[in-house]
Amino acid sequence: MQIIPSILVQTPEELKSQLQALGKSVKRVQIDIADGIFVNNTTVSDPDTVQKYCQTEVELHLMVSQPLKELMKWQKVEQVVKILVHFEAVKNLHDILPTLHAYGWEIGIVLNPETDIKVLDEYISEIKAVMFMGVNPGKQGQKLLSQVLANIKKFKTKYTHIFVELDGGINEKNLEKIIATGVDAICPGSAIFGNEKAPKTNNKNLQKIINSLTKK
Repeated sequence: MQIIPSILVQTPEELKSQLQALGKSVKRVQIDIADGIFVNNTTVSDPDTVQKYCQTEVELHLMVSQPLKELMKWQKVEQVVKILVHFEAVKNLHDILPTLHAYGWEIGIVLNPETDIKVLDEYISEIKAVMFMGVNPGKQGQKLLSQVLANIKKFKTKYTHIFVELDGGINEKNLEKIIATGVDAICPGSAIFGNEKAPKTNNKNLQKIINSLTKK
C-alpha cells in the first residue's frame, strides 16, 4: 500500500516548506486545491512553487467547482501525472472527460462519503483511479468515517483493476482496518504534517506499520 502525502496549505511558504520537508522520501505527493465554493475553505496551490520545489510526481485533488479552469494553470507543471476530480463538483462528468483526457494525465474520480458508489459504474472505462474521501472534504484532522471502508472493499472487489486511494482520517491506529479493504494507496495529511515530528519521520513510521501489518 502506497503512501501519497496530502498537502493542504494556506500560504505559499507552507507549500514550499512541506514540499522541501518531504524531498524525495516519497514517490508522489497530492496537492489539495480548494476554491471556497465546492468546499468552505480555500488553499494555496501555486503551480510555480510546485514546479520549483517538488522533487516527486504530483497528483492534483480538485476540490473546486470549475475543474477545467483550474487545470489550465497546471499545463506546464511537468511533475503532474494524475488529476482527481470530484463526482459532486460538476453536473455531468461526461461533459468534461474529453477535455481531461486531452491533457494526457491519468484521470481519477473522487467520491464524498455520502455518495453511492454505483455512480462510478458508467465511468469505469474512462478512468484509472478512484479516491474515496474518508471525511468530508476540505479540512485535515477529521475522524475517519467507518462506512467509507465498507464502500472501498465493495468497490475494490468489483473493480480489481482500478487504482483506489483513501484520503482523510488516516492515522496509525486505523491502518489495519484500512489495509483490510484492499485499498492501493492512502493520502494522509495531518498524520504526516500535523505534529512536531519531521514529515519524513512520520512517513517512515507509517510505512513501518504498513509493512508489519501486510506481512501477517
